[in-house]
This record gives sequence, structure tokens and C-alpha cells, in this order.
Amino acid sequence: MAIITKDTQEGHEFSGKLKTVTEERVYAFSGGFPKGPGWPKKNIHTDLDFAKSCGLPTRAASGAMFEGYLTELLIDLFGESWLKNGKMSLTFVAIVDPGDTLAPKSVVRSRQAEDSGVRFVMEVWCENQHGNKVVVGTATGLVQ
Repeated sequence: MAIITKDTQEGHEFSGKLKTVTEERVYAFSGGFPKGPGWPKKNIHTDLDFAKSCGLPTRAASGAMFEGYLTELLIDLFGESWLKNGKMSLTFVAIVDPGDTLAPKSVVRSRQAEDSGVRFVMEVWCENQHGNKVVVGTATGLVQ
């Protein structure tokens, strides 16, 4: 069931479920498949030395992980309609370390009546446990 209704107003803020980025999830997501000899695969997400050799200060959890956290929030807000009518555009602005806890958030920036319903433009982001944004962007969804 969707949380946003045709009556939801500009400025309304929403928060999703807190997510802790665990080492196990980083390895499962970025370590390669299947598990076996040489697992996890060495890359900027799983190996500190590899990440530093690429100029990063530390390992970086894959941005697609927290893109998924925002997708979950948008599905919670718009229901199945978001999968059919939604769009999202993101910019990754900070490194997420294993152990960080992220909060997916959004705020209604505009709403436009259409023949098929009301289209909402949302500002979306995830922030870490220090209140720093790690991904920012916009999303649209339709309430029919």
C-alpha cells in the first residue's frame, strides 16, 4: 500500500528504514559469485590495498547498494506504481564504509496533476550516521 496520496503536499518529508552496511553484505554484493577460491574478488569495495592503489582513502561500498535503499523507500511511498511509472537520477557524493548506517530520505519538491493522476517530484538522498549525505538526487512517482 502506498503512503503518498494525491493530497500529499510539497515539503512533506519521508524517511525509510535504517540500513547498516555490513562487511558481509559488501562481500556478498561486490565479492563476485560464486564463493570459492580467490573469493572475495579484490576490488575497491572489498580490499583496502586495492582501493588505496586506485586513489581512494578506504574501501567504498557499492553505490548500487544504497541506490537499492532509496528504491525500497520509493516503493514504500508509491507502491507498485513506482515500478511502472517511477524514475530516479542519483549522484554519489561520498564514500560509504562498511559499518556505516544509512537513512534513506525524501521530500516532495513539486506535484503536478496529469490525466492519469498526480506526478510527484521528490528530492531523495541517503545520509550516514553523522548526518552527511552520501548520495543525492531526484525521483518522480505517479499516484493514480
